[in-house]
Amino acid sequence: MDRPLRRAAAALLPATLLASAALALTGTAAGADAASGTQAPDGIENPAAAAAAWSVSRLTEGTHASGDHGLTADIVLGLAATGTAGDAQRAATDWLAANAGDYITRGAPDSGTVFAGGTAKLALVAAAEHRDPSDFGGHDLTGLLLGRLQDTGRFTDAGPTGDMSNQFTQSLAVLALDRTGDVPGAAVDFLASTRCADGGYPLSLRRNPSRCTSDTDSTGLAVQALLAVGRTADAEPALDWLEAGQRENGGFGYDATSDPNSNSTALAVQALVAGDREEAAGEGIAWLRSMQVGCAGPAADRGAVGYMEPVADGMALRATAQVIPALAGVPLGDIDAADPAPGAAPIDCSPGGGGPGTPGDPQGASEGGSEGTADGTTDGASEGSSGGAAQGAAEGAAEGADGGDVAPGTSGPPGASGGGSAQGASADGTDAASPAGGNDPAPQGGSGGGLAATGAAALPLVGGAAALLACGTAVHLVARRRRAAR
Repeated sequence: MDRPLRRAAAALLPATLLASAALALTGTAAGADAASGTQAPDGIENPAAAAAAWSVSRLTEGTHASGDHGLTADIVLGLAATGTAGDAQRAATDWLAANAGDYITRGAPDSGTVFAGGTAKLALVAAAEHRDPSDFGGHDLTGLLLGRLQDTGRFTDAGPTGDMSNQFTQSLAVLALDRTGDVPGAAVDFLASTRCADGGYPLSLRRNPSRCTSDTDSTGLAVQALLAVGRTADAEPALDWLEAGQRENGGFGYDATSDPNSNSTALAVQALVAGDREEAAGEGIAWLRSMQVGCAGPAADRGAVGYMEPVADGMALRATAQVIPALAGVPLGDIDAADPAPGAAPIDCSPGGGGPGTPGDPQGASEGGSEGTADGTTDGASEGSSGGAAQGAAEGAAEGADGGDVAPGTSGPPGASGGGSAQGASADGTDAASPAGGNDPAPQGGSGGGLAATGAAALPLVGGAAALLACGTAVHLVARRRRAAR
């Protein structure tokens, strides 16, 4: 394993990608302000740290996201990606460990249920937080995952509710087991074998080439898993597919025709970062930054990232949690919580302010900290990806009629109760749209949803970006060669 080298390369990428993002916005109002050396309209100097600070402010009792296991895990991974809020990381990870049984069994501890996607996500969190995945809250997450590995190489669920596993399950299991050195080759081979003819990866794992529908979210996650284990050749076609589907504004929809959303864009960006596609990744980050509430917004909302527009509504916490690693330029396979700063970076929007978060209001990151959100706990209700509902609308009827393995969350119309939703899905593909008033009640494609940079002039900005790109690319190429040789 060459994880230390990969982390060293990843450490250089945020600056590289932010430079690319700044260049991507040249010609816009924000880009013009950056080039002239004035503060950009949103005032956010470190978007990932600001998003992390806002997420911490929304934790219930400082430990969890309204009882939502999957969302809490996403927040922990996001905080770890920024190297901030170590105290909150520890508290939330403790909460996950204490409540792991409910997540693993979907709240039915005596039913024999093993929720493989949730188990994989917990194992990834445990590894990233330097906990022992073989003894996390008294559960052997590694053993549970390996126990759900079929002869085909696929990870499946167990229990009376049936198998609801999908591409998110497979990819997260590969990512988690790679951390412990226990990833079976058959599992990686199965993941690679699911690629569609166009190069992307589907959500549903039903073996029917004529119905293989590439999904942005599933592709983004599968690429990260494949690159983490050194399967570059299997990831390259998918990276090409992602780049071909990127919108002119830099964002990504859950499929080729949908409007861009933060969740799909974040997973695509992480895959592009892992695959050394810096220009496309930078453009994606620029779009994500345009979805972030800046210093012109209410103090309690600053740093939040909206789903399809820069607003801190009921969908924003899930969107923000999944966007943080992308803003930080860190793929899931490289997130490491080693030596984080204990507190969240302050969001400073005072004139001339600067600091690790954004350029004032010291209360901006903490106002509403205990407000939380209404209970959006629907972790076990579905396992659709961010594109789950849309793909399910197209595939669900046909596959379901055949008795095929359609992942719950893909069978209903957008926003349907129990169906996956673009906003409603966590990065384990497990979290359905919440009830009205819940944590993240976003229907697929529903309404939900600036970049700041500094520089004395456009030419120095370009020169600096070129230097950062050269430096970041050089280190990342070394890591890439090492991955290919594994």
